[in-house]
Amino acid sequence: MDIRRFLAELKGRGVYRVAAFYAAGSWALLQVADIFFPILGFPDWAITTVLAVAALGFPIAIVLSWVFEITPHGIVETDAVGVNFGRLRLSPARFVELGLLVALIGLVSWLYVERLTLQEKASTATAAAGDKPSVAVLAFENLSDDRELEYFGDGLSEEILNLLAKINEINVASRTSSFYFKDKDVGIQEVGRRLGVAHVLEGSVRRSNGRVRVTAQLIEVEGGFHLWSSTYDRNFEDAFLIEDDIAREVVNQLEVLLSPGSRAILDRTVKRNPEAYDYYLQGRNYLRNAPSDKMLEAAVSLFERATSLDEGYAEAYAGLCDARLGQYRLSIDRNDFERAQLACERALELNRQALPVYVALGNLYRHSGEYEDAIAEFEQALNINASSIDALVGLANTLALDNKPRRAEEALAAALEVETFNAHAYLAMANFLFNEGRFEEAIPYYQRTAAFMPDNTRAFNGLGASFYMLNEFDQAAEAWQRALALRPTSVLYSNVGTSLFFSGRFAEAVDVYQKAVELAPDDFQSWGNLGDAYRYTDDRKELAVPMYRNAIKLAMEVLSVNSQDPTTLVLVAHYHAAAGDREEALQYQARANALAPDDLFVSYQSAVLLSTLGEADRAMAALEHAVRMGYSIDLIRVDVGLAPLHGQEAYAQLVAPDNSVLAIQRGKANE
Repeated sequence: MDIRRFLAELKGRGVYRVAAFYAAGSWALLQVADIFFPILGFPDWAITTVLAVAALGFPIAIVLSWVFEITPHGIVETDAVGVNFGRLRLSPARFVELGLLVALIGLVSWLYVERLTLQEKASTATAAAGDKPSVAVLAFENLSDDRELEYFGDGLSEEILNLLAKINEINVASRTSSFYFKDKDVGIQEVGRRLGVAHVLEGSVRRSNGRVRVTAQLIEVEGGFHLWSSTYDRNFEDAFLIEDDIAREVVNQLEVLLSPGSRAILDRTVKRNPEAYDYYLQGRNYLRNAPSDKMLEAAVSLFERATSLDEGYAEAYAGLCDARLGQYRLSIDRNDFERAQLACERALELNRQALPVYVALGNLYRHSGEYEDAIAEFEQALNINASSIDALVGLANTLALDNKPRRAEEALAAALEVETFNAHAYLAMANFLFNEGRFEEAIPYYQRTAAFMPDNTRAFNGLGASFYMLNEFDQAAEAWQRALALRPTSVLYSNVGTSLFFSGRFAEAVDVYQKAVELAPDDFQSWGNLGDAYRYTDDRKELAVPMYRNAIKLAMEVLSVNSQDPTTLVLVAHYHAAAGDREEALQYQARANALAPDDLFVSYQSAVLLSTLGEADRAMAALEHAVRMGYSIDLIRVDVGLAPLHGQEAYAQLVAPDNSVLAIQRGKANE
């Protein structure tokens, strides 16, 4: 066969063009289906069907492009004689063209294979899960005259869910997924289908004059039959016993053969102070709200009341640990961290099977940079419940920080296989992809999170940050505006301020960064951002150094808990450089780079601070490394922090118009 003649035939008949357009179009169609089919409630096999149809259509499209062509006179049979074979030259450019075409088709084919593999894994996981009875526990409806007692129904149903989740012989949908349907007009069959469970437990609570009435019913999803229902009338002092009774009845109705360990869990005899139980439920209710100083202080107070009335109440100590950890995340106060650790350790002393405590301890150790200990705690939690979304997500976040991105992504994929409707798992995956510089991949996960939880500001904030890093500034602004309309946060104001900073509108950036500082006065990054903005204003430059000094002081609190945090270290180096502290800046930069030599943000921030210090060659090396990992050429061009490099030939080559790559935002992107 004459290869040149054959390639000319392919080109003349338009096969190249059809193959490229079909491959790209099919991939785009699959991405759209992957995003919207779950939101619309379509089953998983619908996406696989789209993939299979597109794959089958590929050879058909190639054959049709060989036989026919589109002309101004319509579709006609290709005239092979009219193809000019003599003009084809196997030049280097021709080989590049063919190589790009083959690479495109190969990439799309690989994505298809990967998708099928993921579908197969998900089907296997579902089949394995299908060997066990499955149930979702919905939030119990509050029928009390006092709407302030809403917490009681939520707390009771959550405690039933937690008790059932300890039974290894049953698959239980997570609280996040089940409680999504609270106050939503969705039928039981739809709830069961979307959560992937065969049974749903629902109920109601009425509390009045020291009495509690709880009605519960177990429904078989497929036929909509009520397998069991019962009403419990108790004095409030015995209310906590109702959760045990309902859990036992659910297990009996599911006809589960229990192991001795599971039977022991159900047959437990617990003596609990009823007032402590009520305080505990109220504290958990506060923790369900968006974290704030006011909410967390209330939760801490309620859990402390519960533990003072019942010193052996392990769950209350676990709640106290969660609340203290939330306070630490906002305050970065070492005292809050140590109080959280003490509460967790006390909970473990009282109950070694308390899964939430292992998760809380894992989160604590992750924040302190003790990654091995954190991983051990999360793995212990998974030994108790291999399907714990909180444990899988916590493990993934820790592995990512411990420079194990492949294992982190596997843990997140496992979480999404366990529950394809868990918004927190989607958000965790989105944040992971964002931090890895895979911004375009992160967008669908942020969009799904926002679809599942339309009041989640972090989803819209992350979506805006992702669009911004891809230079889609209008879409970024729209996402951030939606987030600000829901609840203004320090992080949101920081992102908006950063967009103004990169636009050269430094005075406006000062005003927005000040709002961030007002909302989070202990956040060192907000103070550092404010210093950056003041530094480039025309009339307030002298205010920059005091801002940097305060940022450094607050950052030291973070480093006192986790001295191995490369992001904090490199930002401290930047603040020292901007404040004129050369030696300190170089020391902190060296520590950050040693801990995370391939971290995109560390490399870029190193370039900025080294540029400030006049270390042009080292700055260019760090900048080129950041670009290789995906930093935006467009943002580099407008970052005034790199102005000292503008005269460098290497800088001019780097920012040349044909050297544009995907971007990541300067500064903090998402919590």
